[in-house]
Amino acid sequence: MIRSISRGLAVLRAMNARMHSTLADLHRDTGLPKPTVFRILETLREEGYVREVDARGSYQLTGKVRDLSDGCSERLLIVDAAIPCMIRATRRIKWPLGLSTLDGDRMAVRYSTMPYSPLAYLPTTYGRRHPMTHSSVGLTYLAFCSEPERRFLLPGGASAELQAVLDTTRTRAYAVRQPTAQWDSATCAVPVAENGELLAVLSMTTFGSTMTPDFLDHHIPILRQTAAEILEAHAPLRDPDQAADGPSAPAPANATISSGE
Repeated sequence: MIRSISRGLAVLRAMNARMHSTLADLHRDTGLPKPTVFRILETLREEGYVREVDARGSYQLTGKVRDLSDGCSERLLIVDAAIPCMIRATRRIKWPLGLSTLDGDRMAVRYSTMPYSPLAYLPTTYGRRHPMTHSSVGLTYLAFCSEPERRFLLPGGASAELQAVLDTTRTRAYAVRQPTAQWDSATCAVPVAENGELLAVLSMTTFGSTMTPDFLDHHIPILRQTAAEILEAHAPLRDPDQAADGPSAPAPANATISSGE
């Protein structure tokens, strides 16, 4: 047995078991010394299989692990495509963006540009899980996912109040969470979808008093444009054969996306 390969695979297996891992997590999960884990992570990062996701030393697998297995989750590819698009947008508008995907019965933040934003109210929201019916990302997902998926996520059905919110979200193609007693921030979100398939939800977080109708009128088109750029960057990752022919045109940002947050 080649010991170094065995150790590298142990780290990959441990990272595959959670959304993100710290050096301490991997040391505990694998039993390997921390210096060994760090060297393995640095090698995997240089080879493109691992990314460092925030300044706290958290690491995450990238979509390149698909080269090792056809079973790699599609959500890793959309994150790979989204990161540079989101960073460009945050550097332009200053506000932090987040990319969320479904994780069981909640929405999980897969990437956040808060470290790049001078207006961020937290170091990062990476890894947070948001409820489906009380968050802008959850409402956006419920509004634009397929009808079978919506029935699964809402086994008791939607109340009249929730259905009205979903109808409004679907009509205007974005959702808003205004400040609450728990959070004094506000968030708006748009779907990232093409050809009837909802891939992720893109959101922007601001101070509560900032999320006015005029602010939304100005920034929602920027979010939609960023979502379109993510889809364009995602296409060759999802279907490498398209790379030779050039990127496909993204669906119109205001198109009806669901067959049915």
